[in-house]
Amino acid sequence: MITEDTGAYSTTLSVDELLERCFEQPLDELEPLFAEARRISKGHRSNALHCYVPGLVHYDTPFYKSTPNCFPGISVTGKECQLGCKHCRGKLLERMTPATTPESLYQACEEVKRAGGEGCLVSGGSLKDGSVPLLDFVPTIKRVKDELGLKVVVHTGLVYPSIAEALIDAGIDAAMFDVIGAEDTAKEVYHLDRGIDAFEESLRLLTERDIPVVPHVIVGLHFGKMKGERQALAMIARNRPTAVVVVAFMPLDQTLMQATVPCSPSDIARVVLASRLLMPSTPLLLGCARPAGLHKIETDILAIKAGVDGIAYPSEDACSFAQEQGLDIKFRQQCCSLLWQEALVRGN
Repeated sequence: MITEDTGAYSTTLSVDELLERCFEQPLDELEPLFAEARRISKGHRSNALHCYVPGLVHYDTPFYKSTPNCFPGISVTGKECQLGCKHCRGKLLERMTPATTPESLYQACEEVKRAGGEGCLVSGGSLKDGSVPLLDFVPTIKRVKDELGLKVVVHTGLVYPSIAEALIDAGIDAAMFDVIGAEDTAKEVYHLDRGIDAFEESLRLLTERDIPVVPHVIVGLHFGKMKGERQALAMIARNRPTAVVVVAFMPLDQTLMQATVPCSPSDIARVVLASRLLMPSTPLLLGCARPAGLHKIETDILAIKAGVDGIAYPSEDACSFAQEQGLDIKFRQQCCSLLWQEALVRGN
């Protein structure tokens, strides 16, 4: 059961009841829950909205201008991905620096250090089993941490015991992967042969080894429809993540889903709201991936109303709205998954 007393609103709901309400009730009937979410967030984040601009995308607004390559993505598989997921087809890898050997990974990190960057995301395409082939690179990641002092966030894909054990001593700052809550989505979009229990097992393998884990929920991944998001959130909440990132499917050119209409901003807000209420003491982010334009503006503002702690690449309108709500805007040139390291954000 979840019990919260606010003076103005009180809930005693099971996880299933809370998810049902967040996902099924008309949005205008959810204002009491939005108010509760804002109260929770305000009590934990020192009255600030944490904004992240890691440099993967140029960001230049009246609020902040980012430095190129301050926190780049590096792919250990180059442009190669064996899964060929329908929504990506490896297109996201094209934006990353290729480093397909441990030596080239270290050299890429040296370049980040020379340029004054804070760290990097180590990622790559997936193998058929859903994992990213990181095992041979773990000693280099540890070397980067020890010798260069950079922050290193790792995109693991599905986690297996071998990589979980290897990462224990690597000193990474966060392990990230998408959590899918619908069997159909795992098979039809990700082309995975494994069921959704593999995602919960991945969470368990990392959390039981005290590796900082920051799962991502992709809203609308099932061909632009909501399917499995509530199951993904329940799975994540059971495993006490270090932080949670909500992102949204956005159509990419030259993919099999390029013409797919994404979910609405209100659907994304429902997932943010449910995340906030299910995990009140867990840092909560709106991540990089989400549709642009007016869709992004509405999404960002609704996410702030739903109690999000931080936003990657926030729209100008969202920054203005946050200031109107009395929030301080704090920018960092690093991956949003590192919010948990901000000492004043959470008291846990």
